[in-house]
Amino acid sequence: MSLDIDHIYVPIKFDLGGTVQDVEPAIPLLAKLGTITVDVVEHEETRAYNISYLATHPPVLQLSLGTSPVRIGHITWATSTQIVIYPALGVISVDLRFAAPEPAVSTEDICRFYDDLVRENTLDYFRHLRDLGTFPPNLAGHLDAVEAGTPEPGGLTVAAYVEAVRGVLRDSAGFEPRERRYPFQNMRQFFVLRGPERDEDEPIVESLLRLSALPVTPGSAADDGPLRLRGLVVRTTGWSTVAVLHDGVDGGPANLRMVQDMYGQIHAQWFFCQLWVGVDPNDRDELVGPGHSLGARITQLARVQLQLARGLAEVGNVDLMYRDPVRIAVATFLIDGLRVPRHLQAARRRLELLRNNLSQLFGLQTALFQQRLQWLFAVTAVAGVAALLPEMLQVESMPWRIVTVALFGALAVFCWLLIRLLGRAGLKAEQAGRAERARRVGPRARLSAVRRFRLRIGRPALLRAGRRPID
Repeated sequence: MSLDIDHIYVPIKFDLGGTVQDVEPAIPLLAKLGTITVDVVEHEETRAYNISYLATHPPVLQLSLGTSPVRIGHITWATSTQIVIYPALGVISVDLRFAAPEPAVSTEDICRFYDDLVRENTLDYFRHLRDLGTFPPNLAGHLDAVEAGTPEPGGLTVAAYVEAVRGVLRDSAGFEPRERRYPFQNMRQFFVLRGPERDEDEPIVESLLRLSALPVTPGSAADDGPLRLRGLVVRTTGWSTVAVLHDGVDGGPANLRMVQDMYGQIHAQWFFCQLWVGVDPNDRDELVGPGHSLGARITQLARVQLQLARGLAEVGNVDLMYRDPVRIAVATFLIDGLRVPRHLQAARRRLELLRNNLSQLFGLQTALFQQRLQWLFAVTAVAGVAALLPEMLQVESMPWRIVTVALFGALAVFCWLLIRLLGRAGLKAEQAGRAERARRVGPRARLSAVRRFRLRIGRPALLRAGRRPID
């Protein structure tokens, strides 16, 4: 093999739980965790960025935690850990860089790296979900198997860093929390190889792109084509990216740093769409829960809509950030490679659903207000008639008294029937709104009903069958 491993870049994205509108109050707090760097664009780089973007967006924060040995499988890697905070998106990334071990590892070890990394990350990830109280019960057996296969310490630790940063930022004055935090993560792999020019078509590149062991099955390429820069060739399938640095060519390392920085930004945009697709903003249980007024619910959903719309304006909008043709070409390549447009469409559909729901709630609030107004009018009418009754009863003639009492009774009955009619109309409108919402999210609602039914009958049925249910 003429290509050697240089390093492996692994970004793991988490939901920060909110956006940071002002990073200044957070800097001294984060400095207690490690060496912090504010991503300030240098003077010579201003030609690549739109000044309007730099002036209206908080800068990216980077927190360096140093280098430590991390065991992945049976190999120990010198791993540098850096936490990157994307304030405008509310996304936090734990960036791991695994330096090439010495002595050099075999091709089979490099190809097996992904499987070993997934095993280590799953253990840390599942324990994190268990600590948050959001661990899926159907994966308990898988967690037991992973824990049994990893008895020795020294593996991957990521979630603890994320919780530490979240705890610090919650105390920051510039932190704006979201209604609900997305508990899951997303991990990608970026393999960097080094070798002579025109040797980037070796089988190991195709194997790493497919995240499979050698030999590669003959067939079409796993990606849509390479990105070629001076001293660097990049190929990606979205889930795996391989860059080949050409030995003896100037500019390759600088271009690699630029590509990896932009990769982290594009990956953060992809994850922003993912956290909004994964959290349904229309689900009452996903947010504040029952017991809140209709007005509070409308205010909450309006705030969620604003947060989602503001973040989606960032996603995939290359011209918003860059004005340099090279960076625009790199960003376009990464956006297409990571399949950001597909995720963006799903998030926009969620935004449209949110708008429709908010419009229905506004309509319901207006109907209830009109109903209360009509009730008030009816009560006022009854009170007016009642105010005239004493004077009308002063009439000497008994027939006129009987007519007056009958008229008053008829008006009272009419007002009572009017209130009943308006109440039923309001109830029918609310039921129609519920039916419309059920039609829009019918499969999910039916699935939830089936899940609740299974939870009710599952435990007694399992006990009768002599089986132990999973808690």
